[in-house]
Formats: sequence, structure tokens, C-alpha cells
Amino acid sequence: MFICLLVVIFQIFTLLASVVGGSEETTPSNLPPAMVSEAVLQYQDVFLEAMKEYGVSEEYLPVLLAMCMQESGGQGNDVMQSSESKSGQIGTITTPKESIFQGVKYFASLIESAELSGPSDEDRLKVVVQSYNFGGGFVGYADSHGGKYTPALALGFSQMMAMKMGWNKYGDPLYIEHVWRYLQTSTDGDAGVSGAGEFKIPVINPVITSGFGPRWGTNHRGIDFGQPISTPIGASQAGTVEFASFGQSGSGFGGFGNCVLVNHHNGYWTLYAHMSVIKTSVGQNVKVGQIIGEVGSTGDSTGPHLHLEIRTEKMGGQVDPYPFLYPS
Repeated sequence: MFICLLVVIFQIFTLLASVVGGSEETTPSNLPPAMVSEAVLQYQDVFLEAMKEYGVSEEYLPVLLAMCMQESGGQGNDVMQSSESKSGQIGTITTPKESIFQGVKYFASLIESAELSGPSDEDRLKVVVQSYNFGGGFVGYADSHGGKYTPALALGFSQMMAMKMGWNKYGDPLYIEHVWRYLQTSTDGDAGVSGAGEFKIPVINPVITSGFGPRWGTNHRGIDFGQPISTPIGASQAGTVEFASFGQSGSGFGGFGNCVLVNHHNGYWTLYAHMSVIKTSVGQNVKVGQIIGEVGSTGDSTGPHLHLEIRTEKMGGQVDPYPFLYPS
């Protein structure tokens, strides 16, 4: 009887502990994890501390880390470039912690101003994030133009403010593209690739706007598919991702903007360039058709399109993709 009583008491304490412990659980973020450097990740606890201080849900952590990656890559003292939001001047913040707390405080004020219900409202979230770069005035501008973020809206505000201030440029009208490239989203979807070739056509409703070969006095080493921004891009064959980042000058991928290189382990690689968003990471094994990104216009690009290359070497050996995609 005594042993049974002890068991009952233990079960009661266990139940109470689980209830109390459950109250401290946080809701998982609707945002994808941020693909950022170790220099940024070292400040994750500081971000969480600041978010608690200013009442910002932990669901926003991925986008704040992505913003930090864009602002500074985690380098320097003002890692969130938040001096101007504090004092109206550059260089007044002297420690990374001060920068993060000020940046999160300003971000919280923008959430309130935009009446953002949560990170699942991506159109409104992008208004808030773009306002971090432009200033709070962009919230009102967006409200007077439908309330949703669009690249054209950001460009229009930038041009209007540059003219008003007498400057050559105002802010970064591509700030959303630049931040969102560090957010990795689910890659379980299928882009609906098609074709009877050895390699599948990586976009739906493909329209070739530029072929392989001589172009504008140079040699175009791939095929361009003119597609709307955000069109899903699928892997043309199964393989392993060997590069997935913004192509910096000197990296061998300069000019390609956000791009992905896949090794198909059969003597061929495929390169997908100028993406608006990358949806994979280095080392990931992808299936044919698996979404690895979305069409954009990053890097040296004159408009939204996918530049596709088929290579016989990791860093070269480009061949005409057309016969592989459209066999005769």
C-alpha cells in the first residue's frame, strides 16, 4: 500500500512538472532557418535576449539573423547597422550587443506600425523588413499603395526619396531579395520539370530567350529561360549540391548572383543562376525536379530569368544544354 501511494505521488508531481514546463515552450517559427555565417550565429542568444526585452516573438529570429547577415555578415561593432535609427547618425554604436538591441527595438516598432500579425503574413513582413532599410516612412507608402510589398513598390519609393533628397540613390530597393537569399525554405516540393531529354527542363512553361553560343560579342555559355520572378526551379537530374550562395567576384561564380551548382556524378554538372531565392544548401542530395530555388534577377542580369548551364567540369567545360533538354 505504501509503495502504491509513493507511485501515485510521483505521477502527480510528474504531471505537474510537465504542465509547468509546457508553459515555457515556444511556438515553432513559420519562417525557414537562416543560412548565415558563424559570425552571425554567435549572436543568436543576444538576439533572443533583445527580442524578449522588446516583446518580439521568437518566430522572427530567422529573418533577424538574415538581416544581420545582409547588414554586416556579423563583422564589426554595429552588426545591425542600427546607429541611424538610434541617433540619426552613423557610427554612434560601439558594441555588437548595443547594435542588436537597438536593431530589434527598431524592428519591434516597425512591426507595430505595420500592424503585422505574424511572420506567416509574408507580404506584410516584407514591408517591415524593407522599412528597416528605407525607414518607417515606407510603411505608410505601402499602405497607400495596396499594403503589400512588391519589388516595383520598393523601387518606386527609392526613386521618389532620392529625388526628394537630391541624392543619386536612396536605400537598397533590392533589400528583400538580399535578405531572403539567406532564408532556406523547404525543398520537398517538385517544380514540375518536364521533357524527354537526358536532363529535364527545370521550369514550367519554358520560354528560351537566349541560346548557347555567340552573343553581344561574347560567348553565352548556357540557355536563358525568361520566367516570372519566384517561378520554382527544379533540379534537371538527381545529384549533390556543391555550391549554393551569392556568386562573389573571384569565387568562380561572379556575376551569377544567387546560384546553385549540382554534381550529377556522371561526368556532368548543372548551374542555375540569377535566382531570387536559394532553396537548398551545399552537401544536400536532390532528386530530379526537386525545388532548389526560384527565378530572379540577381547578379549581372537584365531581367527575371534562369540561366542554365550544363558542364563537363565543376568550374568549366560548358556544353550546349539544348540537345540534352530537347532531344531530336
